[in-house]
Amino acid sequence: MAPKEVPLTSSTNAVAFLQRVSIFKGVSPESLSRVAAITGEKTYAKKSIIFHEGDEGDTLYILKVGRVKISKITEDGREKTLTIMQPGDFFGEMAIFDNLPRSATAEVIDDAATVYTVAKRDFERILSENPSIAMQIMGDLTRRIRQVNQQVEDLAFKDVHERVASTLNLLSKSEGRAIGSKVLINLKMTHQDLANMVGSSRETVTRALNRLQDDGVISIAHQQITINQPNALVRWR
Repeated sequence: MAPKEVPLTSSTNAVAFLQRVSIFKGVSPESLSRVAAITGEKTYAKKSIIFHEGDEGDTLYILKVGRVKISKITEDGREKTLTIMQPGDFFGEMAIFDNLPRSATAEVIDDAATVYTVAKRDFERILSENPSIAMQIMGDLTRRIRQVNQQVEDLAFKDVHERVASTLNLLSKSEGRAIGSKVLINLKMTHQDLANMVGSSRETVTRALNRLQDDGVISIAHQQITINQPNALVRWR
């Protein structure tokens, strides 16, 4: 059964959350209150598909709770993970901008995920009233495109072990939190999640991670990776 969309029960709580979302940086509380007023809320169970690649795109999603995997199916039928969304991230904006079908699939990978939803027509009105939001979105899209370009380059020119190191380096920059000289990748993921990102098997990725741990470059605990030697990770072969 598809999740039922419900209006927000607390506009105040929604505004407090939206203030922490990157695309609303610098937007006044009054404007955010208007955003909250036209925002719905949905909760999805684990493994639920929020949208499929090829679906019509008429909604922007802002992740409130849980994690959502964004992926594509390659020509040879394998799943390629593009990114894993965390609370505060937004997704689904590309189909709104270019009026084309969804370019990827969004799937819940935690026990549940709650999202705020903004209909396309409402989002377009928000953009017209707050041009700064469009600039924030462009900045985020540019970062994502750079990451995808790096992944394409890695697939073409690097072996699996180098791709694992390169992907961890990218994640440390986009999802990392400095702890002294180390960087914690603030993203819980399995070896299979990482394998889907680098385009390899889970077994091969596990061997690469074990090598990185043996070399002291990383440590892994509770599905989270800490980069112990960031400079060594960049050079690792």
